[in-house]
Amino acid sequence: MPVIDIHNHFFPRDWPDLAARYSTPNWPWIKHPEPGKAEIMVGDRFFRQIYSACWDADVRLNEMDRDDVDMQVLSATPVLFAYERPAVQALDSARLFNDAALELCAQGKGRLKSLCQVPLQDIDASCKELSRCVRAGHLGVQIGNHVGEKNLDDPGIVTFLHHCADEGAAVLIHPWDMLAPQRMPKYMMPWTVGMPAETQLGIVAMILGGAFDKLPTKLHICFAHGGGSFAFLLGRLENAWQHHSGAHGVCELPPSRYLNRFYVDSAVFDDRALEFLVGTMGPARVMLGSDYPFPLGEHRVGSLIRSSNLKDDVKALLLGGNAVSFLGLEQQSATHAADVSASKDGSPHGEQLTYSSYLKVPELLQLQHPQSSPQHHDELLFIIVHQTYELWFRELLHDLDAVVANLQAAGTNPESRDEVYEAARLLRRCTEITRVLVEQFTILETMLPTHFLAFRGKLEPASGFQSEQFRELEFLCGLKDEKMLRYHRPTPEAHALLEQRLREPSLHDVFFDALRAMGKLQVDDNATERERFDARARAILALYRDEHSHRDWIDVCERLTEFDELVVSWRLRHIQLVERVIGARMGTGGSAGSSYLKNTLDKKFFPELWEARTLLTE
Repeated sequence: MPVIDIHNHFFPRDWPDLAARYSTPNWPWIKHPEPGKAEIMVGDRFFRQIYSACWDADVRLNEMDRDDVDMQVLSATPVLFAYERPAVQALDSARLFNDAALELCAQGKGRLKSLCQVPLQDIDASCKELSRCVRAGHLGVQIGNHVGEKNLDDPGIVTFLHHCADEGAAVLIHPWDMLAPQRMPKYMMPWTVGMPAETQLGIVAMILGGAFDKLPTKLHICFAHGGGSFAFLLGRLENAWQHHSGAHGVCELPPSRYLNRFYVDSAVFDDRALEFLVGTMGPARVMLGSDYPFPLGEHRVGSLIRSSNLKDDVKALLLGGNAVSFLGLEQQSATHAADVSASKDGSPHGEQLTYSSYLKVPELLQLQHPQSSPQHHDELLFIIVHQTYELWFRELLHDLDAVVANLQAAGTNPESRDEVYEAARLLRRCTEITRVLVEQFTILETMLPTHFLAFRGKLEPASGFQSEQFRELEFLCGLKDEKMLRYHRPTPEAHALLEQRLREPSLHDVFFDALRAMGKLQVDDNATERERFDARARAILALYRDEHSHRDWIDVCERLTEFDELVVSWRLRHIQLVERVIGARMGTGGSAGSSYLKNTLDKKFFPELWEARTLLTE
């Protein structure tokens, strides 16, 4: 697994005199009192001493080798943000430093990547500069946790974050311009007190201000410096939310339900704090961040994670695995970064790809967490079977999305046959997967009812009724019921995805759109729903009656019918299993159990395919 540091900084060796460029005072500038060292000044005020790692790629790479770091994702220091300046000046300044970052990365032998900066006081300009930078090679953007008195729930900033999600740009939130400076003039208190408070303020503003509810779940956002004091004061925030209406803000869920919406870095500098942070956020939400190469950063990058008592598989996620997901890197690209670092002396310090690492077997085997205590023997079986269902559901969604794409292409070009063939091929796979899903019930039936009842109470209020992926499959295939969304509101990411599926064309839609493009389906605009249904059934009938001309489309029809049939079989076997194990009891999630399931037996994705059989006999 590659080691990726997502929070470190740079300064160019030189840059233009910004005070002269903009005819305004107190811009940051750099002076070099001796070789390899520099001082950052803000006007006449000393700001920070730095050394050549900030601008010299070779120095940086040597220190990365020393610390066994494969990749750094560098970003500007917040003193360069210029949010308080006129937007046109801040934009010009941002472009200077963004281009300088890419120049430094170009000398990094593939091991240096960058995040840009934007003039966040001007949202339109920020969106345009982000898009320019992403196309130029930046992986995302670093922004401050506020712009003047505007927090991260400001509508303009939310608009910018939405644009980041659309561009696939990772977002690093860095504290800056710390609160109450008049009360923290000494002892580095703005860094030791102000930074944690500013970072927590940013997270809480996004939660209580409803920003996460408005933003898509594909947004990848990380808060630097371990999320500040957020994880350690989450209990206080949650308690206030639960017991005082004034603390609710406008968010839809309790604060603790938003932990899956953002990442934090590991810059907490204490092993107990790191373990608590991972325990609060979860091992998939913490990434290596060092604040290198500054004195208050980690002096041996990654040493805190490596020396901690965390399990090896969790360390691997923190050191690099999570960053691959956060940054949108392909696993092969991240592994290539490790290979590049290994090439310096011919001895790899990144792991070779193995069966276990490719399939993430250690992580996979850590995902079963029985709730019974003492643990009941059969609960592990129950978990694994249902996790296997979810994995197969994922593959079905993957394949059916491809079927939809192929049928859409076939509708665009009715003369083409390649897309029709590919749709039929993938549907064949979907039927075989569904056949496996039906057979899996026989494994669950090896449990005695008493054995299931021994841990069933621990599952409330969880229920298979809440399987987001199965609901997504229904919506994708055409069984769309907006009322079902309410069962998924506790999981904002799934709720948003299901809302998207409701809006998108379904497999049912694109299939009949293609028949319409072929001239097989004709429906009057004023037709009733029954008339539309009959027209669709007759369109299928026309295919079967001209078998010689439409064998490829008939193959698609047969595969869709078989898939439909197997899904009904799956529903039936589900009912039989429920009755065999719990009889007529209510489901753990509050459903009516088997009686509810029986009502689903009449649900078919393609009832017109079945109606066409009736028409064939007339």
